[in-house]
Amino acid sequence: MAAATVFSPPSSLGDYSAQHFQSLPLLEVAKDNFLVKANGEEVIKNIIKDFVVKAGMDRTFGVAMIHRHFDLEDNEKMVDYQGTSTPWLETIPGMKSPQAAIWAFDKDGVLRPTEFYYSERKDAPLSKKALEFIGEFKALLDKLNLTGLLGLSRYPGDDFQGSCEVTHSRANINLKPEDYPANLVHIPTIWFFSEPLWKRGCRCTCNANGDNHPHGYHTITVSG
Repeated sequence: MAAATVFSPPSSLGDYSAQHFQSLPLLEVAKDNFLVKANGEEVIKNIIKDFVVKAGMDRTFGVAMIHRHFDLEDNEKMVDYQGTSTPWLETIPGMKSPQAAIWAFDKDGVLRPTEFYYSERKDAPLSKKALEFIGEFKALLDKLNLTGLLGLSRYPGDDFQGSCEVTHSRANINLKPEDYPANLVHIPTIWFFSEPLWKRGCRCTCNANGDNHPHGYHTITVSG
């Protein structure tokens, strides 16, 4: 008799929580905890990338270094629309609810959205395979002591060409690649592992040269 297939239980999925968002570290703290203390770039390249690709999730999720842009009010959430992210009220009459773009695990192991995007076109629900992957990803992060440092990002598509996100006051404005500031000092924040994006060097980064905001600039870069 063949052995039964054993599936990792999916991690709990939760709703957006303003308290959870406010608990996320600012950029410099996240950078120090993951990129410096945990040798994050090597962990991404040598462990996380293969894990995501082997699970077949490289065109479903990217992996994000969790942090927040700035403080939000309890009734606000960060929503991107056509390249500009600003705080939106949680509900806007007559409009569909924004869809999740980035997720992070809370202290109880519940995966909650932390940032959103707006589109009339609705994303397909997460598949059973994706839900199982979330549970497996959480187990890997626990094993690596990275649960509070890494989360998941929505995959942007194979045709993603990159943009540079500049934080101004309480808005994050995405520039086209030809408009990137010349003085970018990159701090990577999201990694994508599909073959075309990995080969082109597509990932999200932050520019540490931002003088007018503690979070600096956010950029999504393409190299090669």
